[in-house]
Amino acid sequence: MTAPDADVVVVGSGPAGVSAAWPLAEAGLRVLLLDASEPGAGPGLAPARHRADPDHWKTRFGADLAAVEAPPDVSPKFGTPRARAARAGFPDRIGLSTAGFFAAGSLGRGGLSTIWGALATPFTAAERADLPFPAAELDAAYARVARRIGLGPPAPPSSPAARLVLARHASRPGRTGVRLEPAPNAVLDAPLDGRQACNLCGLCLYGCDRGSIYASDLELPALTRRPNFAYRPGHLVRAVEADGAGHRLRVETRGGAVTVTAPRVVLAAGTIATTGLALARLGLFDQPVRLLSNPAAAAAFLVPRLVGSDRPAGGLGLGQVFYRAGDAAGVLYGADTLPLDMLAGRLPVGRPFALRMARALAPALLLATCYRPGAQSRNTLTVSRADNATRLSIRGERTAEATASLTADLSRLGRALRRAGALALPGSTALLEPGADAHYAGTLPMGGGGPAATSADGALARVPGLYIADGAALPTLPATHPTLTIMANADRIGRALARRARSGEASR
Repeated sequence: MTAPDADVVVVGSGPAGVSAAWPLAEAGLRVLLLDASEPGAGPGLAPARHRADPDHWKTRFGADLAAVEAPPDVSPKFGTPRARAARAGFPDRIGLSTAGFFAAGSLGRGGLSTIWGALATPFTAAERADLPFPAAELDAAYARVARRIGLGPPAPPSSPAARLVLARHASRPGRTGVRLEPAPNAVLDAPLDGRQACNLCGLCLYGCDRGSIYASDLELPALTRRPNFAYRPGHLVRAVEADGAGHRLRVETRGGAVTVTAPRVVLAAGTIATTGLALARLGLFDQPVRLLSNPAAAAAFLVPRLVGSDRPAGGLGLGQVFYRAGDAAGVLYGADTLPLDMLAGRLPVGRPFALRMARALAPALLLATCYRPGAQSRNTLTVSRADNATRLSIRGERTAEATASLTADLSRLGRALRRAGALALPGSTALLEPGADAHYAGTLPMGGGGPAATSADGALARVPGLYIADGAALPTLPATHPTLTIMANADRIGRALARRARSGEASR
């Protein structure tokens, strides 16, 4: 019998895959991490090089000016050339079609963490209530992940508009039920493992060449220094099949099809891709499963006191203020470092004037996102077989409940911000397309019933040795950004699997 290629194969180099891989590698297991990325991803953007480049407009808009025509009902971060490159090929290569749903995904090294908003906040006690394991386990995992990635206390906002609103809200909180606080971003304020502290250059969405913003690909060099860890990019996993007491992965590479074997496999390829592989392994074809996403909306707010202010030379191009309002949550961004094309497209004036107006007002503008719990989403994911190939399809629908809730939430936020000196900008509100939040969960829920459920430790029902470590395993999706919780859960799943493997449970 041929020896397995590893003790554990981890599929996916995003935050979940890397977080699961660490405890497995630290336990001394032979870990093989596969992802579909091609070697040699481009570097981040150096501010000096960017400003000296006469063609720097291509960084913001793309050589084909595609960013100018970016869809108006998705996040601005998806409109940059860097984001389009990270997402390139995702639907086609995994055989995905959608209807009424914006499917965000990446086959690149580090997954979507290379373009994420970096907000890293834990679930509240109420939001953890449906998780099928003790809260203390998650608290310990949060602490481990925070130490590993250099997550410290939230920094004060760099945006003058955000600073003013936060200060006035603290002095005049009122009874709006809205709580504002500095955004807890996964951005370094001190060097860590070769990464540099943030210098507030303002180019966050276009690529940080300092490694200040956490992305899971930044952890791969440290992992690969371990002799028991191997990383193979350019390996797109097409299927996970039974192989005696273990698993055989059918993998597509540039050099042709190969197989990889292991007694244990951890799927962490992102909720959509992971669900496709798991449902196909279970033989659950043409059986829709529920896909949770956060219904989302966006709006702009003007701080009149700052109209006419000079545009700052730099700043943080990520979230400035995090807020909660009942079971809704969201982020306020300073407009001075963000693409303004989508906002201009929603203003009730002609586009050329709208762009000039948005740019002139940018130092006084705050752009808000608002998220609702995933329970208010209505999406399904289905896996089918056609022409000897696996296909995925997602159908999304904006619900009346979510629309009414988002409208009420933005009104509530508007009242709180008015007390803090910011006014809602007429015509700026937009309901985002289902899926545009890029927060997906719940397809293979931990502790759930049914044929596609997983255990509290991520083990997939009826398939010993196959584990789910990304958002697909979360049984709930509150309004709080889920990435930090997904990483913490992947850490605890990897830790539990390492304990089993060391105790001799070969295929469990």
